Amino acid sequence: MPLPSTFFGVTAKQLLVLVTVGCVAAYLFDHYDDTTPGNLALEAFVRSQEQVTEQVGAVLEVALVRQMIAHPSNNAAGYRRSLYAVEGERGKVLVALKEVEGEQGIEVTQIRRP
Repeated sequence: MPLPSTFFGVTAKQLLVLVTVGCVAAYLFDHYDDTTPGNLALEAFVRSQEQVTEQVGAVLEVALVRQMIAHPSNNAAGYRRSLYAVEGERGKVLVALKEVEGEQGIEVTQIRRP
């Protein structure tokens, strides 16, 4: 007994095209773009840090590895932690930043070699 060529009124070829278009659309809509103004400001902050340039020399590339936003309790201020991979003339480091909501400054919490 041959397999039916239609499934709920849709041919196998139409179904294949529909699934392919759906997957491409899902990929394009879900593609994460980390070039927001806030992230660009954090990258500029990382580039300007003397501790980073002492370890890697001139900064060639800065890439966001991970970002976490936390709200410890209802009445406490939340914060954002960011982890950047920095590549320079003399090597690579990972730089962890902490930015508290409602405060003006950004704090470098850790600089380490990968």
